[in-house]
Amino acid sequence: MNPNRKIGQTLALTEEDYIAAAKAVSTRSEYAKDVRYYLASGGTIPATVSQVVTFITTMAVNLAVATIEKRLVSLHVEHVERGHKSPVHDPRIKQLMKGVRRSLGVGQRQVTAIEKNTLIDMWSAAAKGRPVQAARTMALLAIGWAGAFRRSELVSLTWADVSWLDSGIEITLKTSKVDQTGVGFVKFIPLAYGDRCPVKALKHWQEVCGNETGYIFMPVNRHDQIGSKPLTAHAVAQIVKRIIVLTGRDPDLYSGHSLRAGFATAGTLQGIPSYQLMQQTGHRSEATLQKYVRIGKRRQIPSLL
Repeated sequence: MNPNRKIGQTLALTEEDYIAAAKAVSTRSEYAKDVRYYLASGGTIPATVSQVVTFITTMAVNLAVATIEKRLVSLHVEHVERGHKSPVHDPRIKQLMKGVRRSLGVGQRQVTAIEKNTLIDMWSAAAKGRPVQAARTMALLAIGWAGAFRRSELVSLTWADVSWLDSGIEITLKTSKVDQTGVGFVKFIPLAYGDRCPVKALKHWQEVCGNETGYIFMPVNRHDQIGSKPLTAHAVAQIVKRIIVLTGRDPDLYSGHSLRAGFATAGTLQGIPSYQLMQQTGHRSEATLQKYVRIGKRRQIPSLL
């Protein structure tokens, strides 16, 4: 968007504005980050085929194929949006990527899902922290897991997005990876029996932080003071890893995505149909959900001994 446009000023949106709006903020951010990696490696825009070859061979030393491909997509989009011919689809690049895929393999690293027992352990570990931080972290873990939220969705939530019901809460995502047009996607989280209830955890966090407006999940410093800005997606992953360490597990096996993966895996183990899981996860196709379903079903195989 035009940075010089003043709030309330009635100007027609430009083509650039509409193109930018077609992509989620997180997507644009990832594109920009990938392009910065390319430029830092000595590349230029527009890029030559030789520059892209060098970029790929450098990345292939320590990056997964999926990461390399993602950065090439970002580089391609950058060229298209600037009106340059993209070198990414050059036959030389395509041949090089075939070799990279064969050499490195295309299997993606799967983070470990946070299953119910792991979540309970994390909940207990988080509860031992400083009061404000504990309330924030317990609500973050519970809502992130029960709502099958992506990290970017969690940090974008505001108190205005929450509807309190007798049976639980509804949380409206105004925009997300699956709803970039802003129609809205509603997730329902039911009340749970006992103390380990996501709804009660969120209400407790609201009482502790004293907010009824603004972002829900905020940083809490070492003095147990709440920050003024929302958490970042990266901070969510760091919180998950920090609490995982306190449970005695390997943090390298987990990420912020482990909360979402845990809900899908646990739901499969409980026999919840795929279409109902998709209502919560927001997956647009059952094929995408199947990697979690397969994990759950694999773990249902009984011992024959």
